[in-house]
Amino acid sequence: MMKKPLFVLVLLLFCFSLVPLSSASLPAYEPYEENEFPLWTYKLRRAEILFFGSFVITMAVATVGYSIAVNAGWVPPAKDALTAILIQGGIASGLSLGISVADYIIGEVEEK
Repeated sequence: MMKKPLFVLVLLLFCFSLVPLSSASLPAYEPYEENEFPLWTYKLRRAEILFFGSFVITMAVATVGYSIAVNAGWVPPAKDALTAILIQGGIASGLSLGISVADYIIGEVEEK
C-alpha cells in the first residue's frame, strides 16, 4: 500500500531534479560565413537528405514490388516476417542510394 505513493514521490523528485534551477544565457547568434565549410560537406549533406528523404517512398515501392514478385512466383517467399522486412529494407536502401548517386553525378556533369 505504501509503494505507490513512494513511487510517485521518487518519480516527482527525479523529474524535478532534471530541471535546471539556473542557467547561463546563450551566446549571441552568429550566421555562418560563406566559406566556413568545405564544398564536400555540402555535397555530403545533400546526398544524406536525398537518401533519407527518398527512403520513405522507396520503402513503400520496395514493399509493393516485393509482394508482387512473391505472389507472381518470381522470387521465393522469405522464411519469416523479419527476413521479408530486411529484404524490403535492402531494396529500398539500394534504390535510395541510387537516387543519391544519380543526383551527385548529374550535379558534377552540370558543373563542367
